[in-house]
Amino acid sequence: MKAARPICLGVAGGSGSGKSWLAQRIKDRLGRQAVIVCQDWYYRHNGRISEAERVKLNFDHPRAIETGLFSSQLRSLLGGRAVDAPIYDYATHSRRKRRRRVEPAPLVIVEGLLVLHERRLRELMDCSVFIDVPADIRLLRRVRRDTVERRVDIEETLRLYAHCVRPMHERYIEPSAAHATWVWRQDEDGRFPDDLLRTIERRLRRSAPL
Repeated sequence: MKAARPICLGVAGGSGSGKSWLAQRIKDRLGRQAVIVCQDWYYRHNGRISEAERVKLNFDHPRAIETGLFSSQLRSLLGGRAVDAPIYDYATHSRRKRRRRVEPAPLVIVEGLLVLHERRLRELMDCSVFIDVPADIRLLRRVRRDTVERRVDIEETLRLYAHCVRPMHERYIEPSAAHATWVWRQDEDGRFPDDLLRTIERRLRRSAPL
Protein backbone atom coordinates (compact mmCIF):
# COMPACT_ATOMS: atom_id res chain seq x y z
CA MET A 1 0.00 0.00 0.00
CA LYS A 2 1.19 3.52 -0.77
CA ALA A 3 2.84 5.25 2.20
CA ALA A 4 0.99 8.14 3.82
CA ARG A 5 2.22 11.67 3.22
CA PRO A 6 4.54 12.83 6.02
CA ILE A 7 3.20 15.22 8.63
CA CYS A 8 4.85 18.63 8.61
CA LEU A 9 5.21 20.49 11.92
CA GLY A 10 6.41 24.09 12.01
CA VAL A 11 8.23 25.45 15.06
CA ALA A 12 8.71 29.22 15.20
CA GLY A 13 9.57 31.88 17.76
CA GLY A 14 12.08 34.59 18.50
CA SER A 15 15.81 34.20 18.96
CA GLY A 16 16.40 32.37 22.23
CA SER A 17 12.84 31.10 22.54
CA GLY A 18 13.78 27.41 22.50
CA LYS A 19 12.85 26.37 18.94
CA SER A 20 15.82 24.05 18.52
CA TRP A 21 15.27 22.58 21.98
CA LEU A 22 11.62 21.72 21.26
CA ALA A 23 12.38 20.32 17.81
CA GLN A 24 15.17 18.15 19.21
CA ARG A 25 13.02 16.92 22.10
CA ILE A 26 10.43 15.69 19.62
CA LYS A 27 13.14 14.13 17.45
CA ASP A 28 14.70 12.38 20.46
CA ARG A 29 11.33 10.90 21.42
CA LEU A 30 10.39 9.73 17.91
CA GLY A 31 13.83 8.71 16.62
CA ARG A 32 13.79 7.75 12.95
CA GLN A 33 10.14 8.69 12.66
CA ALA A 34 11.16 12.37 12.67
CA VAL A 35 13.60 14.61 10.84
CA ILE A 36 14.46 18.27 11.52
CA VAL A 37 14.95 20.88 8.79
CA CYS A 38 16.35 24.22 10.00
CA GLN A 39 15.67 27.52 8.32
CA ASP A 40 19.19 28.65 9.31
CA TRP A 41 20.63 26.21 6.77
CA TYR A 42 19.18 28.34 3.99
CA TYR A 43 20.89 31.66 4.67
CA ARG A 44 22.01 33.20 1.41
CA HIS A 45 25.63 32.82 0.36
CA ASN A 46 27.53 35.96 1.44
CA GLY A 47 31.09 34.76 1.01
CA ARG A 48 31.99 37.28 -1.68
CA ILE A 49 31.07 40.47 0.13
CA SER A 50 33.49 42.75 1.96
CA GLU A 51 33.99 42.82 5.72
CA ALA A 52 32.26 46.22 5.86
CA GLU A 53 29.24 44.75 4.10
CA ARG A 54 29.17 41.71 6.37
CA VAL A 55 28.74 43.93 9.42
CA LYS A 56 25.51 45.21 7.87
CA LEU A 57 24.02 41.74 7.31
CA ASN A 58 20.64 41.28 8.96
CA PHE A 59 20.06 37.58 9.58
CA ASP A 60 16.62 38.21 11.08
CA HIS A 61 15.13 39.73 7.92
CA PRO A 62 13.12 37.49 5.54
CA ARG A 63 15.43 38.43 2.64
CA ALA A 64 18.34 36.75 4.45
CA ILE A 65 16.78 33.35 3.68
CA GLU A 66 16.65 31.65 0.27
CA THR A 67 13.03 30.68 0.79
CA GLY A 68 12.58 29.36 -2.75
CA LEU A 69 15.22 26.67 -2.21
CA PHE A 70 13.92 25.98 1.30
CA SER A 71 10.33 25.44 0.17
CA SER A 72 11.42 23.38 -2.84
CA GLN A 73 13.47 20.99 -0.71
CA LEU A 74 10.71 20.79 1.88
CA ARG A 75 8.22 19.78 -0.83
CA SER A 76 10.65 17.07 -1.93
CA LEU A 77 10.92 15.68 1.61
CA LEU A 78 7.16 15.69 2.01
CA GLY A 79 6.97 13.88 -1.30
CA GLY A 80 9.20 11.12 0.06
CA ARG A 81 12.43 12.21 -1.65
CA ALA A 82 15.77 12.83 0.09
CA VAL A 83 17.44 16.22 -0.34
CA ASP A 84 20.96 17.62 -0.12
CA ALA A 85 20.50 20.65 2.10
CA PRO A 86 23.06 23.45 2.26
CA ILE A 87 25.49 23.91 5.15
CA TYR A 88 26.03 27.52 6.23
CA ASP A 89 29.36 28.61 7.68
CA TYR A 90 28.78 31.46 10.13
CA ALA A 91 32.51 32.24 10.34
CA THR A 92 32.72 33.11 6.63
CA HIS A 93 29.04 33.92 6.02
CA SER A 94 29.07 31.49 3.12
CA ARG A 95 27.75 28.10 2.13
CA ARG A 96 30.16 25.21 2.23
CA LYS A 97 30.66 23.05 -0.84
CA ARG A 98 29.70 19.98 1.18
CA ARG A 99 25.97 19.30 1.56
CA ARG A 100 23.90 17.66 4.29
CA ARG A 101 21.86 14.63 3.23
CA VAL A 102 18.35 14.69 4.70
CA GLU A 103 16.18 11.61 4.36
CA PRO A 104 12.36 11.76 4.47
CA ALA A 105 10.52 10.64 7.60
CA PRO A 106 6.90 10.32 8.76
CA LEU A 107 7.29 13.63 10.65
CA VAL A 108 9.17 16.58 9.16
CA ILE A 109 9.89 19.33 11.71
CA VAL A 110 10.53 22.74 10.14
CA GLU A 111 12.25 25.04 12.61
CA GLY A 112 13.21 28.69 12.32
CA LEU A 113 12.58 32.33 13.15
CA LEU A 114 10.51 33.08 10.08
CA VAL A 115 8.91 29.78 9.10
CA LEU A 116 5.43 31.08 9.98
CA HIS A 117 6.03 34.41 8.27
CA GLU A 118 6.58 32.78 4.87
CA ARG A 119 3.35 31.70 3.17
CA ARG A 120 5.18 29.21 0.92
CA LEU A 121 6.29 27.34 4.03
CA ARG A 122 3.04 27.69 5.97
CA GLU A 123 1.08 26.14 3.13
CA LEU A 124 3.15 22.96 3.49
CA MET A 125 2.57 22.59 7.22
CA ASP A 126 -0.10 20.45 8.83
CA CYS A 127 0.30 22.12 12.22
CA SER A 128 2.62 24.60 13.90
CA VAL A 129 3.83 26.01 17.21
CA PHE A 130 4.89 29.55 18.04
CA ILE A 131 6.96 29.71 21.22
CA ASP A 132 6.15 32.89 23.13
CA VAL A 133 8.90 33.90 25.58
CA PRO A 134 9.34 37.32 27.25
CA ALA A 135 11.94 39.52 25.54
CA ASP A 136 14.22 39.82 28.57
CA ILE A 137 14.49 36.04 28.90
CA ARG A 138 15.22 35.63 25.19
CA LEU A 139 17.95 38.27 25.37
CA LEU A 140 19.58 36.63 28.41
CA ARG A 141 19.58 33.28 26.62
CA ARG A 142 21.08 34.82 23.49
CA VAL A 143 23.85 36.52 25.47
CA ARG A 144 24.65 33.26 27.24
CA ARG A 145 24.66 31.28 23.98
CA ASP A 146 26.75 33.79 22.06
CA THR A 147 29.37 34.34 24.73
CA VAL A 148 29.72 30.71 25.83
CA GLU A 149 28.98 28.62 22.74
CA ARG A 150 29.82 30.93 19.82
CA ARG A 151 32.56 33.08 21.41
CA VAL A 152 30.85 36.28 20.26
CA ASP A 153 31.78 39.48 22.09
CA ILE A 154 28.92 40.71 24.29
CA GLU A 155 29.05 44.17 22.69
CA GLU A 156 28.49 42.60 19.28
CA THR A 157 25.60 40.53 20.64
CA LEU A 158 23.95 43.65 22.05
CA ARG A 159 24.58 45.60 18.81
CA LEU A 160 22.89 42.89 16.77
CA TYR A 161 20.02 42.69 19.23
CA ALA A 162 19.36 46.44 19.06
CA HIS A 163 19.74 46.82 15.30
CA CYS A 164 18.42 43.50 13.97
CA VAL A 165 16.97 41.04 16.45
CA ARG A 166 14.50 43.24 18.34
CA PRO A 167 13.13 45.28 15.41
CA MET A 168 12.77 42.22 13.17
CA HIS A 169 11.06 40.31 15.95
CA GLU A 170 8.52 43.09 16.35
CA ARG A 171 8.00 43.54 12.60
CA TYR A 172 8.01 39.98 11.26
CA ILE A 173 8.38 37.24 13.86
CA GLU A 174 5.93 38.15 16.62
CA PRO A 175 3.06 38.87 14.17
CA SER A 176 3.56 35.44 12.60
CA ALA A 177 2.19 33.87 15.80
CA ALA A 178 -1.26 34.58 14.37
CA HIS A 179 -0.69 31.73 11.89
CA ALA A 180 0.25 29.12 14.52
CA THR A 181 -1.90 26.16 15.48
CA TRP A 182 -0.67 26.55 19.04
CA VAL A 183 1.02 29.45 20.85
CA TRP A 184 3.12 28.06 23.68
CA ARG A 185 3.65 30.60 26.46
CA GLN A 186 6.70 28.88 27.80
CA ASP A 187 6.84 30.56 31.21
CA GLU A 188 3.21 29.63 31.92
CA ASP A 189 2.81 26.08 30.62
CA GLY A 190 5.48 23.52 31.43
CA ARG A 191 3.31 20.62 30.21
CA PHE A 192 3.01 21.75 26.60
CA PRO A 193 5.96 19.74 25.15
CA ASP A 194 4.57 16.46 26.50
CA ASP A 195 1.05 17.35 25.35
CA LEU A 196 2.39 18.17 21.89
CA LEU A 197 4.27 14.89 21.69
CA ARG A 198 1.14 12.93 22.53
CA THR A 199 -0.81 14.84 19.87
CA ILE A 200 1.86 14.15 17.25
CA GLU A 201 2.06 10.46 18.16
CA ARG A 202 -1.71 10.14 17.76
CA ARG A 203 -1.56 11.82 14.35
CA LEU A 204 1.28 9.57 13.26
CA ARG A 205 -0.69 6.49 14.23
CA ARG A 206 -3.73 7.69 12.28
CA SER A 207 -1.69 8.50 9.18
CA ALA A 208 0.20 5.18 9.14
CA PRO A 209 -0.80 2.87 6.25
CA LEU A 210 -2.94 -0.11 7.22
